[in-house]
Amino acid sequence: KYYNRNDAKEPKAIMKIEHLNATFQPEKIGNPHGLQITYLKDNSTRNIFVYHEDGKEMVDWFNAIRAARFHYLQVAFPGASDIDLVPKLSRNYLKEGYMEKTGPKQTEGFKKTLVYHG
Repeated sequence: KYYNRNDAKEPKAIMKIEHLNATFQPEKIGNPHGLQITYLKDNSTRNIFVYHEDGKEMVDWFNAIRAARFHYLQVAFPGASDIDLVPKLSRNYLKEGYMEKTGPKQTEGFKKTLVYHG
C-alpha cells in the first residue's frame, strides 16, 4: 500500500507485487540515487519516483522489491527454475515517451499517452 502522507487514513494506491517494477533512473529524477517504481492501477501504468541521499538506502529498496517479486514468482510458478524466474524480476524499458492519438472521427481531440517499450 502506498500512502502519500503519514497521517493518511486510506492508501493512495495499492500496488500488487505481481505488477510492481523498480528501475534506477538517476537522470530522469535528477538525483544520483533515484528509483522509478511502476505499478498498474485501473489497467494503466503509474509511476512513483523516489530518492534518498544515501545510495545504499535505494539499493536496499531495489533489492527488497526484487526479493518480494522473486518470492511471488516462486509461488506463482512452482515448477519454474530460479534461472527461468530471474529475468522476470524487473523490466528495463528500452524506449519511453509520449504518443498522441485520436479516434477514427476527424472531430475527436488528440489524447497524450505515456508509452513504454521494452
